[in-house]
Amino acid sequence: MIKKIIFDLDNTLLFISAEWEQSYKKFIDKYNLSITPKELYSCIGTFEKNINNVIVTNKIMCEYINSRLPILLTEDMFIELLDVYKNIPLLNTDIVYNVLEYLSHKYELIVYTNWFSKNQIDRLKTYSLDNFFSRIYGWDDLEIKPSEIGIEKIIGSNNIDEYVFIGDNIEFDLEVPYNMGMATIFLNRKSIKQNKFKEVFSIEELKEIL
Repeated sequence: MIKKIIFDLDNTLLFISAEWEQSYKKFIDKYNLSITPKELYSCIGTFEKNINNVIVTNKIMCEYINSRLPILLTEDMFIELLDVYKNIPLLNTDIVYNVLEYLSHKYELIVYTNWFSKNQIDRLKTYSLDNFFSRIYGWDDLEIKPSEIGIEKIIGSNNIDEYVFIGDNIEFDLEVPYNMGMATIFLNRKSIKQNKFKEVFSIEELKEIL
């Protein structure tokens, strides 16, 4: 019987507004970096596809970005960039609040996300979403998902049948918990054709199937 829900955050519950591009441009212009906002954003967004099963630090992120882009990003600059990202407005938070409020009365809600936990907690606090979660794990707390090691640490001595994992990406959210025997729900935002995972097409639908 499912008692706990593990959520991915970005693109599952948290959707950043189009302001991200202008925010990144201000950062890039400040340091006169020879890249575009999309190049910087895409580089960070592909991090977990190239780095596996590590606990992430600012140093690791800087080394990764510098290895893939023609810039020299210092740790202080990266910390500033974290604040830029953290403060980009989010979309549809009223809908997210409503769904989490409903689910929190039935389940324990947990986050396992590929970003730094403090930044994610700060983003959630801004929209009064943080108190719905009993635990929030970032990639500075657990191995980068998808990680069997990370999921095992979340579960501990509990039964895997008590959990369901909800995410928007099959490869980087759902494959590992599914293969471990955990229930999974795919937020199929792009109408991907698949018949392997139980799916919803909006987070509001979670109230109907959970």
